[in-house]
Amino acid sequence: MNTTPLYAAHQAAGAKLVDFAGWSMPLHYSGVIDEYKAVRYQAGLFDVSHMGRITISGNGALPFLQFVTTNDVAQVQVNRSQYSMVCNPKGGVKDDVFLYRLSEQEYLLCVNASNHAKIFAWLQEVKHQVTQPFDIKDCSEEMAQLALQGPGCQMILSAALKEDLTTIKPRGCLHTKFLNDPLLITRTGYTGEIGVELYLSSSHATSLWDRLIESGVPYGLKPAGLGARDLLRLDMGYFLYGNELTEETTPVEAGAEWAVDFQKDHFIGSSILVKQREEGPPRRLIAFELVAKGVPRHGMGMYRDDHCIGEVTSGNLSPILQKGIGLGYVASEFADDPNPLSIDIRGKRLAANRVAPPFYHRRATNRP
Repeated sequence: MNTTPLYAAHQAAGAKLVDFAGWSMPLHYSGVIDEYKAVRYQAGLFDVSHMGRITISGNGALPFLQFVTTNDVAQVQVNRSQYSMVCNPKGGVKDDVFLYRLSEQEYLLCVNASNHAKIFAWLQEVKHQVTQPFDIKDCSEEMAQLALQGPGCQMILSAALKEDLTTIKPRGCLHTKFLNDPLLITRTGYTGEIGVELYLSSSHATSLWDRLIESGVPYGLKPAGLGARDLLRLDMGYFLYGNELTEETTPVEAGAEWAVDFQKDHFIGSSILVKQREEGPPRRLIAFELVAKGVPRHGMGMYRDDHCIGEVTSGNLSPILQKGIGLGYVASEFADDPNPLSIDIRGKRLAANRVAPPFYHRRATNRP
């Protein structure tokens, strides 16, 4: 079982630790709903050091990333970031990634923990496709990653690090120092709230965690685990790899054409994606809300009348909306069908309405 540099801090905080993609990670500390509410109304601090962090640098970095990712990396300015996907030759998603441009010729890829080894091996495998020289380095062990999310994060960051979050635009990056070592602050997140990701030396992870927790006390900051993180991302309709995205699922099927640049030169999987865009994919991802009280779950059937048209990929009861919400794939001919559908929940069909994500819309000022 792998552990992050903050493992001892999680134990000291009384976290319930579980196996997640081979990592011992906090499921919750004070409780999933309590931590969810902290992020929605005050602030939450996540350890996401289990994610993979890979740098690509050199003259060939840009053409290589153009070849292996779906989005247009050339549009990413220095100290900006981009959501993208890495596909296989059949257009299936090997992983969805965040790409940060750290300098003119250096990029950082943040990849999912479950795909870390697979993506690093894939990058090495296709490296020869680009002739210009460049380096690929796995920085995951030497670099830790924290996520500070919620309405109070600006005050907490200012109190802890004397950094003004308002100077960092959404998807922007700020290079600063913590304990005289580099600290990268990026304006991204997975919760729908204002927030940052913090990348720093693993040796300083506990010190930064403790400082943020201490500075966040007046603002209601709480450590938060994977349980709250999953509820928060589902509120926004964000993908979870292994559920909405797999190597058998294309970005077009997932409705993520916005993360694909169809105008750039050939990239891995592009021919299949172009064909699906023109002819239509065999299935599409939709979002739904239950009409009556119920909790949809992964794997449950989705029905139109008595005909099974698809399967739920993610579902839960949204604490803030107090209704069952979910995502699922249906056959393309039913994707835009305005007629009601139903979800089979333990043998009982519950009516559901199609909706456009996100399910939850953040207000300027959140209140309980």
